[in-house]
Amino acid sequence: MPIVLEKLSHVYKSGPHTSHALRDVDLTINDGELLALIGHTGSGKSTLAQHLNGLLQPTSGHVLLDGQDINGKDSSRRALRFRVGLVFQYPEHQLFEETVYKDIAFGPKNMGLKEEEIDARVREAMAIVGLDFSEISKRSPFELSGGQMRRAALAGVLAMKPQVLVLDEPTAGLDPRARDFLLEDVRRLNRAGTTVVLISHAMDDVAKLATRVAVLEKGALVMDGSPLEVFSRHERLGAMGLDVPQGFRLARLLREKGFPVSDRCLLEDLAGELADLIKGGSGHAA
Repeated sequence: MPIVLEKLSHVYKSGPHTSHALRDVDLTINDGELLALIGHTGSGKSTLAQHLNGLLQPTSGHVLLDGQDINGKDSSRRALRFRVGLVFQYPEHQLFEETVYKDIAFGPKNMGLKEEEIDARVREAMAIVGLDFSEISKRSPFELSGGQMRRAALAGVLAMKPQVLVLDEPTAGLDPRARDFLLEDVRRLNRAGTTVVLISHAMDDVAKLATRVAVLEKGALVMDGSPLEVFSRHERLGAMGLDVPQGFRLARLLREKGFPVSDRCLLEDLAGELADLIKGGSGHAA
């Protein structure tokens, strides 16, 4: 179920003033991939995300799902949102029900499913994100920790079994442990076949998870490639105010010192190379 953006543009209007959030974006999101969208604040990432399930309509251009324009007069946005799930930045703000169970069940209930199927989906979604059903399901979502709230909100989207999951800064504000748990949830979902679009400022997270990276600048798509291809253009990224992963920075510094290490985005990969160099008796150039 690929999503294809064709010359997608979006203009925000406020009185006599206009702001171009997206400019002629051409992008294909392929089945099963984990695409990371990166860019400086205000580059258009969140606006693009809201176009993927029809929350926003383009000023011009098209969003195609399985070849059908999702904004066409024959399309159902309600049905679309069951197929493309969007988890907003700070998704705990999406929580509103009396109990965690009711919150997670809200989407499946709106799909018109039977109670048995709703119950099964709630249990399955909670298990996927690592929330204990017997311990948490009857509690108020507002009694949970920040990390648990974030995972409960994610479970509410997963319970609708979307084929595409769009995550807007899912780890923002989380402590390291909660962040690691959530990222592992995302990794597992993608490996199980869910297409994931991840918006993030955390370049190390992007390097660990993404199969492909797209870069937005002032609403335009300016780079698109593998993590290594994109992060290799560190000078261009720096000019946009974007950083590169720690592993990539360290690898570059080591090469400048004469160590024969490759471009690596991940610290653990780089550590393995250094260990092999030490075992082989190789040192940096004299």
